Amino acid sequence: MVKDSRKLEAALHKTQKEVRMLNEIIENLSDGIYITDGEGNTLRVNRTYEKMAGLKGEELMGKNMKDLVEEGYFSQSATLQVLKLKTPATVMYTVKTGKRLLAKGVPVFDKNDRIKMIVNNVWDLTAIYNLESETIATKTKLQEEEGNFIFHSEAMDKVVELARKASKVNSNILILGESGVGKDVIAKLIHNASNYKGDYIKINCAAIPEHLLESELFGYEEGSFTGAKKEGKPGMFELAHRGTIFLDEIAEIPIHLQAKLLRVIQEKEVIRIGGTKQIDVDARIIAATNRELEIMVREGKFREDLYYRLNVVPIRIPPLRQRKEDIIPLVHYFTKLFNKKYHFHKSFSKETLEIFYHYKWHGNVRELQNIIERLVVVTDKDLIIKVDVEGILNLQYDHDNITAEDQLKDAVKKLESKLIKEALKNHKSTRKAAKKLGIDQSTLVRKIKKYGIKYDEISHQNDAF
Repeated sequence: MVKDSRKLEAALHKTQKEVRMLNEIIENLSDGIYITDGEGNTLRVNRTYEKMAGLKGEELMGKNMKDLVEEGYFSQSATLQVLKLKTPATVMYTVKTGKRLLAKGVPVFDKNDRIKMIVNNVWDLTAIYNLESETIATKTKLQEEEGNFIFHSEAMDKVVELARKASKVNSNILILGESGVGKDVIAKLIHNASNYKGDYIKINCAAIPEHLLESELFGYEEGSFTGAKKEGKPGMFELAHRGTIFLDEIAEIPIHLQAKLLRVIQEKEVIRIGGTKQIDVDARIIAATNRELEIMVREGKFREDLYYRLNVVPIRIPPLRQRKEDIIPLVHYFTKLFNKKYHFHKSFSKETLEIFYHYKWHGNVRELQNIIERLVVVTDKDLIIKVDVEGILNLQYDHDNITAEDQLKDAVKKLESKLIKEALKNHKSTRKAAKKLGIDQSTLVRKIKKYGIKYDEISHQNDAF
């Protein structure tokens, strides 16, 4: 009996020691840790999180994450995203103290496949941006609208992980991806997670006239050219000193300016137009493009040496159609955002979410955001249904939704149905729609019945516009 008691005491002592060791590890992690139970009630936060958020653990313990969001502690929550979709989720959010954080929530399941716990790893992305904006090249600050940085896909998880690693060094970064995928959001994430705490300067190289781009980038001295400011002007590289300069649409920089840009990157110094003084610049350079620079190099449209200087750490963001897991969370986010903005209570039916999920989204997140805003604004009913969404998406004639897997007959039917719906939506009668399509009215009526098109619903939607 005594022997068993000693064994039990030794086992208890060992367990207590292991618990103390585990607690010590958690408390000394460089990442913030926020743990909730399967209902979103706060179980634990570590010291690192308290420091990041500017909150005390006792303020949060036992409180439900939904209540904390409603009370304004947090602008949104990875935990709530995990509970809604039962998958890992990453969100960027603001704490009531003004701190900006990035959280990755991971569910822990029990043997019955129910969520018993959610563990959030949290990183500090607090930005300091209060300076005045330039007209084209802006010193931006992260705003709540950047909540479109929400994702559940493994592909984007890898992008964010690479961005976090890249932020810890001063290597040049090249962000690649189609228009609208969120290249600027990733650039801001890198800046805010880095040791470069100066300004974040964004310049769109395609938006500035060629004859002004050089002076915008490198600045000019007094009297350099007609119309120049009397006192001269610093360029964007100077303004980005100890900060980050984001060169969006880098492929559009004229070939004769690429040599000067290369010199700035190599020598870390700039000479203003009309000047002789070398000005030191220490700025992280992030470039982005939706074009294939390697092809441009082969065609002689982009300097090879500049390409390799910029392409030290390439980050390619996949298009939305290749990370479908992110579509529905983004729909929910944008719906909430625009409901709040316009004081509505709109929601989407299950059928509409299916349409969003299978749509190609060639404009990516930007297109999705625009479509959701348009639907929230123009739809009269609180519940947005299939015909509403089809009406909006058909405006864009998404022929690419017809895939190579479709049989020819099915593909023709699909396209024909879309054209008929579009004609009916734009014209008040089947006669006018038939004329537009170049067919008889009787033929149109027969096809409407054949494809099960609800003409009355389409006409009603047309009135809503």
